[in-house]
Amino acid sequence: MSFVLASFTPGFFWLWFFLRQDKIRPEPHRLIAITFILGCVSTIPAGIGNYVFGADRLLGDTPALASVVAAMMFVVGPVEELCKFGAVRLGPYRSLYFDEPVDGLVYAFAASLGFASLENLFYVFQYGPEVMLLRAPLSTVGHLVFGSIWGYALGQYYVSNGRRRTLLFGSLAMAAGAHALFNVLVFSFPFGAVALTLFGGIWSFRAIRRGQKDSPFRFRRNYPRVRCQNCSEFMSLFNRFCTKCGAPRPEGQATIFCSNCESSNIAGAAFCTSCGDQFLKG
Repeated sequence: MSFVLASFTPGFFWLWFFLRQDKIRPEPHRLIAITFILGCVSTIPAGIGNYVFGADRLLGDTPALASVVAAMMFVVGPVEELCKFGAVRLGPYRSLYFDEPVDGLVYAFAASLGFASLENLFYVFQYGPEVMLLRAPLSTVGHLVFGSIWGYALGQYYVSNGRRRTLLFGSLAMAAGAHALFNVLVFSFPFGAVALTLFGGIWSFRAIRRGQKDSPFRFRRNYPRVRCQNCSEFMSLFNRFCTKCGAPRPEGQATIFCSNCESSNIAGAAFCTSCGDQFLKG
């Protein structure tokens, strides 16, 4: 149990930290958890891909720097980033909750930290919990940073209705290159890996700010509504009286209506089941 806590706690912490920055239209915790798990599962095809494409053969027991560069640049970086990307593209990207630029970053963070956390567990079992002294601040954050590169582009790809494919493919190549560079620096120049992680973490934090500024929901607020029992007009759930006829707000309603798409939802729902918009509380 202690091995699991040591491996997953850094990932949970960084996920909590970055999710707190998603304030305009937060994502459902259930879908974030599913994406985190998908990120964990994506380590399986990544491990198979690394083996099939010869990363272990290139590295060997005492690899030369050229072999390390080749393994990271042509195998490990591309394979692992594509697997993490697949966890988001085939999962939350297809849900109705993926609807603004910053969502690409949020789900990329969740998948990347899930991947890093399970990878941490493998290393802890192999080398002991002390390995987390370096993996917690470096590799765990590193995976988040690499994911943020294609995550930001995925959000832009979504809002462009699929027209920005060059940006998306370029971001995947850039993420794979950054991943490979990080791994090579860990082998050859650890201080460079620290600097890359620090710079990337700052970039990821600022990318969330940029994504929020581009959000179409930046100034939209969705307060759930109910129907007035006197005139049948919509009224805010938080108004005491109907603004059209003055009748008191009906109490004990089993149904509320979305202000964005006017679909009905059960009372107490946090998100609209039709458009995915978050209901705000009074």
